[in-house]
Amino acid sequence: MKARVAALVSAGMLTVGTAAWGQTADGAPGSSMAFSALSVNANPDPGPPRFGRRVEHSLGMRTWLWTTPVWMVGLFATVANNWSGPLSASPAIEYTYRSGSLDLVIGLQYTNLSTSDPNTGLIRGRNETDFALERIESQLWLVSVNALFLWSSRINDWFEIQYGTGIGVSYVGGDLYRTQVTPNGSGGYRECSWAQRGTSAYCDASNIHYVGPDGTTRYSEPRTTSGGSVPPAIPFVALPHLALHFRPHRHVDIRVDGGFGLIGFYGGLAAHYVF
Repeated sequence: MKARVAALVSAGMLTVGTAAWGQTADGAPGSSMAFSALSVNANPDPGPPRFGRRVEHSLGMRTWLWTTPVWMVGLFATVANNWSGPLSASPAIEYTYRSGSLDLVIGLQYTNLSTSDPNTGLIRGRNETDFALERIESQLWLVSVNALFLWSSRINDWFEIQYGTGIGVSYVGGDLYRTQVTPNGSGGYRECSWAQRGTSAYCDASNIHYVGPDGTTRYSEPRTTSGGSVPPAIPFVALPHLALHFRPHRHVDIRVDGGFGLIGFYGGLAAHYVF
């Protein structure tokens, strides 16, 4: 009797085990394979984060607009007309190294500082009279190597606010033309010609800042290395630099910039590929 019971129990266990194995092999509900599939579906892999990696590298371009307001020029000279200062585009290539919440942005940048007619200033020294007024026309340009140090405050997975500063050096190229002026009889001024040099208080003979005998050439201010006032290079300083930083895709980086530098205010857009 006991042997028969034991045989029945063994047969039942074998049947249950075989059924369970069959369900597992078929992937029926309740099987280990089904539980595994449900577990995967319940916790899908979110993929790499847009922001949040410890170290990143990116490469791209930026374009800023620079403006020098007349009140900045007025800190050093007197402006006698409604000159608004230069407004110029400034393209650059950028490489960014990110470590934690700090971005180190290395840029090679070109800035055009030209002020051709009618945006040309009538300027004299702050302690001079109107007899010293000169027409200033800039055809200067800068090539800068600079670095921005930007810290980030994360808002969400795709947006940050950045703030920091920038330093660098800019090579100065081009010409700065200076021409003596005299009243034109209708409330404005005209340039003094070479033939007028020394004929009046406005067109005096204290310098050679005149339109040349050919009627087109003008006096170009020399470099400081040759006794003039145009430096061969100037520092690049940005303080502060503020930015809105967007990451619409894992490999796409967009930054909206704004700030203040030694030559005026700037603002613009940068776009990078993140790798």
